[in-house]
Amino acid sequence: MKVRCICATLVVSLFAGMAPASASQDWRKTGSADKKIASLVEAMPATGNVMIEMGERYKNLYWAAKQGQWEFAAYQAEEMEELLDKLKIVHPELRKTVNEFLGSMYPRMPNTIKARNWEKFAAMFEDLRTECMACHGKNEHGFITLPIPKKASSPVLDME
Repeated sequence: MKVRCICATLVVSLFAGMAPASASQDWRKTGSADKKIASLVEAMPATGNVMIEMGERYKNLYWAAKQGQWEFAAYQAEEMEELLDKLKIVHPELRKTVNEFLGSMYPRMPNTIKARNWEKFAAMFEDLRTECMACHGKNEHGFITLPIPKKASSPVLDME
């Protein structure tokens, strides 16, 4: 019985001691402005994290157009552009190549999607693939190549 009391007292005192320490270390509440900024910069997604979502949107863009779901294709293109705009903010060293990519590809994409013509879209998509891989090469990631997507990940697209 005495051992249980000592253990219980030890556990309670450990948890009691941890609560104030962990609360005082929450940089969001107690950190200086410099600490908060440094922590936010550190928490920014890596380029690879952004590109994982970009890859999903790339696949969904292709299959939305292939299935004639043009509104969903337009949505994917808009989301891809938004991701690239965010990438310029979180990784300013990529701003130049992202702007080059956006300047070469994105002016064509909305009109091609609005045309609702698979053949025109397929040609534009091939140019998009080429430009994506050229951008990868400019950023020392030329080993990242993009195939024509075999399937999409969105439940909006029926891939069964």
